[in-house]
Amino acid sequence: MVKKIILAGVGAGIVIGASYAGFFVLKRSQPATPIVIQGCSAQCATISSMVVPHHDLVKAQRRELFTHIGKMIGEPKTVILISPNHYGAGKATVQTTNQTWQIDEGTIEPDISVLSSIIDHGASMEPASFINEHGIYLILNDIKRTFPNARIVPIIFKIDTPSTNVQKLHDALKKSCDQCLVVASVDFSHYQPAVLANEHDQLSIRALKNLDEDAIREKAEVDSPPSLQFLIAWARSHNTERFELANHTNSGELLSNPDIETTTHLFGYYTEGERIAPERRVSFFIGGDMMFARGIHATFEKDLKESVAHLGDRLFWGTDVALSNLEGAISSTRVKPDPGPTFKFVFPPETVSVLKYMHINAVSLANNHSINAGSGGEEVTRQLLSKQNIQAIGGWSGVDTVRTATFSGQGLKLTIIGVHMLLDIPDIKDQISKIKSDPDQRVIIFPHWGVEYEPRHSAQQERLARAWIDAGADMVIGSHPHVIQDAEIYRGKPIIYSLGNLLFDQDWSVPTQQGMLIGGAFTDKGVELFGLPVVSKNHQPELARGALKQNLLQKLWSSITPSDIIKILN
Repeated sequence: MVKKIILAGVGAGIVIGASYAGFFVLKRSQPATPIVIQGCSAQCATISSMVVPHHDLVKAQRRELFTHIGKMIGEPKTVILISPNHYGAGKATVQTTNQTWQIDEGTIEPDISVLSSIIDHGASMEPASFINEHGIYLILNDIKRTFPNARIVPIIFKIDTPSTNVQKLHDALKKSCDQCLVVASVDFSHYQPAVLANEHDQLSIRALKNLDEDAIREKAEVDSPPSLQFLIAWARSHNTERFELANHTNSGELLSNPDIETTTHLFGYYTEGERIAPERRVSFFIGGDMMFARGIHATFEKDLKESVAHLGDRLFWGTDVALSNLEGAISSTRVKPDPGPTFKFVFPPETVSVLKYMHINAVSLANNHSINAGSGGEEVTRQLLSKQNIQAIGGWSGVDTVRTATFSGQGLKLTIIGVHMLLDIPDIKDQISKIKSDPDQRVIIFPHWGVEYEPRHSAQQERLARAWIDAGADMVIGSHPHVIQDAEIYRGKPIIYSLGNLLFDQDWSVPTQQGMLIGGAFTDKGVELFGLPVVSKNHQPELARGALKQNLLQKLWSSITPSDIIKILN
């Protein structure tokens, strides 16, 4: 813990640009690929930056990585410590402080010359924001213990820090502190069950290995995308593009509790050498029927986002595909709540904002309610979704099966075909075969079918699903019955006949207030799957836990035997 903070003023006329040559290297017995860094020769290798968690559950593992890095690089003159601004404190999106830190291990002085340079390039001096910022103070003892003479440049980013501001800061520090070690204090997936958190982290690890700043900012479920953007930019500008993952832990697994809200921890560093190619993988997270009309709209008219408040904004965040069935049309104008009884589902305009808040990037309109505002209303729905970069898949008519969506992962692509089966039965076998002519393609069929409220699939559902798999589909996941149905394996491919409701007002029975979320990923080895049951209370879905969760999962997977091709992660 921080014992005391001593504020030090930035003096006028400070000379910027002191020499940082000659440190930050690892001696090797064999020549390494040379990197052009002041004071480094062909006998040197560099580590430019590292990422560690500030979650103190893993402080011992964090100390191990610091010790390892310290042995490899010696002692830098200055450490740039970057962190989330966890509490949104202060005014600016990028903040720093010139205070001296008195901690358990001793005193850490600021690097005044470097601080002066970044103040001139947009960073704001706001010491009060650092008083309770654990992303900074929990790392200070590790820095002092490992690099006892190093000075510090602490920086915190608000989560909405623009990419341009991050790059501007990077460019300023590249000039004034080129040989500084960057330490990113970042925790990764938050508040999710362990199995989902681990899947989210696969995307984050991929982005770090690929130095993909866009994926970090737009897709990764982490507590500070700007901090990781800076980390990647620093690695790239220092020719250290090899990300070495030193450790990956999960608080739910460490505490042997798969149901608690977890925090995950990545430990790693950027060094010289060729990039480590991530596993070929495309991930998905798929929910059942969502309806924002009738009782849902009437209950949450003042703030529609409250309908999904118990699920939060991170559940669908962190996978390549985040999909659900949108059971109705979205209006572009205000809709008066109609609690019913009605079977015409027209949603208020703010529905799109709720989907965006949830990080859903695709919805299926292949259902019997997508034209509840007429065919023109279905097109309005597509336009409203498109403006928020949410893909609309399928539609009310059978010809809409051509409205597919394709998502790219690492070396693999996943195409979703939405099929409305209640009007007619379109033949999509040739469509599947054409898509599957690309060996890197995987295909999920998302049909709207079956008998409402029936817990077992019908003979027709089985016949169609198996025909699609014979044509090349890799998985079938269904909607419409409003209850969870059973699952099976056919020719090594999963069929999940119905996910039930995700958000609906059918509170007149227990099964209609239960649903299933299906997550996982396709790899070259097959498919990894997990289920997360949800239960609705007062029209608000939340993740099921304990005995109820296990009971619903047991029913879903009861006829499925895991194999080398299909791995069940629950």
